[in-house]
Amino acid sequence: MRKKRILFVDDEPLIGDLFRLMFESMKDQWELYFANSGPEALELLDKVPCDVVVSDMRMPGMNGAQLLNEVLKRHPRTARIILSGYAEREAVARCLGAAHQFLQKPSDILSLKSTLERVCALDLFLQDDRLKALVGQMSVLPSLPSLYFRMLQELQSPDASADRIGELIAMDPAMTAKLLQLVNSAFFGLARKMSNPVEAVQFLGVGTVRSLALSLHAFACFHQARLAEFGFERIWHHSLTVGVFAKRLSQLEGAETMDADEAFVAGLLHDIGKPMLMANRPDDYRAVLSLVQHKDLPLTQAETKVFGATHAEVGAYLLGLWGLPVPIVEAVALHHQPGSTVHGGFSPLTSVHVANFLEAERSGPNPFSNPAHLDTEYLQRLHLADQVDQWRHLFQEQPQQTAVAL
Repeated sequence: MRKKRILFVDDEPLIGDLFRLMFESMKDQWELYFANSGPEALELLDKVPCDVVVSDMRMPGMNGAQLLNEVLKRHPRTARIILSGYAEREAVARCLGAAHQFLQKPSDILSLKSTLERVCALDLFLQDDRLKALVGQMSVLPSLPSLYFRMLQELQSPDASADRIGELIAMDPAMTAKLLQLVNSAFFGLARKMSNPVEAVQFLGVGTVRSLALSLHAFACFHQARLAEFGFERIWHHSLTVGVFAKRLSQLEGAETMDADEAFVAGLLHDIGKPMLMANRPDDYRAVLSLVQHKDLPLTQAETKVFGATHAEVGAYLLGLWGLPVPIVEAVALHHQPGSTVHGGFSPLTSVHVANFLEAERSGPNPFSNPAHLDTEYLQRLHLADQVDQWRHLFQEQPQQTAVAL
C-alpha cells in the first residue's frame, strides 16, 4: 500500500523542522513534504499530489484560508486541515468551506498526529476515490464548531464543571438561542423552561448538550428554504428522534455512558450526508428522488447510481475528517448495512440502525425515501432479534413530538 503523503505549510522554517523531527517515527507510513508559502505549496502539489495538506492560517501573502480554497479547486481529493489561533477561529469558520478540520494553535504534536492518523485511516470505510472527490468538491460543507473544541478542552480540565460548560455556551449568543429553543420545545418535554445554558447543562447533562450543539451547528450551515423541496425539516426532525431513541436503546442494553453519548451523536448526524448532497448537487438529487419515486429504487442504490456514493458514506467521510470517534463514523457509514461491520457486539451502529428503522416505521410513507429495512440477520448474529418487539413497544410509548425548527 502506498504511503500517505502529507504536506505541511508554514512560513516559519523551524516549524517544518519540528514536524520533520516529531513525525520521524511515522516514516514507514507517511511521506512528509514541506512548503514555506501558499504558492510554493501549490507548485509542489502540482508535481506531487498529496493526501493531506496541513496549513497555518496566518502567513504573509496568501494566507491559509486562501491556500486551502485554491487546493479545493485544484486538488479536491486532498484532505485539508488548518491550524489557527483561538482569535482567528470564528472568522475562519464563518468564511471558509475549504477546510475539513480546524486545529487550534498551539496544537500539541500528539493531537496533530492523532488527527492525521484518523484522516489517513478513513480508507477503512471510504476507499473509493470517487467519494473523496465528491466530498472534496463541495463548497457548502459543515465545519466542526469551535464551541465543540472548547467544551472538549474544558472536560479535560481537572476543575471541569457543568456550570463552566454552560458559561462557554453562553459566550456564543446564536448557539445559546438555538439550544434553548430546542431544549424548551415539546420535543424534550421538560417540566419547566430552561432560561440559560447553565440550567440546560445541569438538567440534560454535558454529553447531551455537547451533542446537540454539534448537530445544531452542522444542520444550521444549510439554507433551509432552498432545501424545503427535499424535505429538509423532516430530515432534521427524523435525526433528532433517531438520536434520542438510539441513546435510550443503548442505555436499555446497559451501554456505558460514553457509548450512549456516541449513539446520540451518531443518531443526530446519521443523515447529515443528505443535506450535503442536496445543497451542493440539487439537480442531481432531484434525479435521485425521481429514481426512488418512479423506478422504485432504494434510496441508497439511487444515490450510488447518480453520485457513486450514498449519503451514509458522504456523512461518515465528513465526520471522519472531523476526527469524531470511530464508533460514530461507523454508525453513520453503515446504518443502512450494519451487517458489514466487523464488530461483534452491541454498539452505536446497532442503536442507530434500529432507531432509524423504528422512527421510519412509525412516521409512515416518506416521499423522499423508501421504507427503512431492518437487518434481522445482523440482529440474529448479535442474539438480539427477539428484542425488536420490546424495542418497538418502547418506541411507540415515546410521544410523537412536533417538529423543532432550526
